[in-house]
Amino acid sequence: MESFILSWAASVAAAVLIGTIIGMLLPESGIKKYVSVVTGIVVSMIILAPAAKLLSGTDVSQTLDDAFSTIEKGEVFDYDSAHYKDYIYRLYEVYIVNGQNKNE
Repeated sequence: MESFILSWAASVAAAVLIGTIIGMLLPESGIKKYVSVVTGIVVSMIILAPAAKLLSGTDVSQTLDDAFSTIEKGEVFDYDSAHYKDYIYRLYEVYIVNGQNKNE
């Protein structure tokens, strides 16, 4: 348990340190605001990760690994315009053609 707390505290400290260094290197511009928001979200996620793990009863890291492996195995979407063309024609018939008959 002690090693878990030490590694968690080290993760939080490292995230805060890296976020601070990146924030200091950026010029005063609009992007600095976004970087600080993202850094805050990352630090919050690191802080809340053990609580989420306890409350969910599942292994969060294993769930994320499964999700990433599923994304990596994903197939490329092939666009087939014929399907959409038929769908648009059916919509046209339902909404336009039938709608004109109701107005007459």
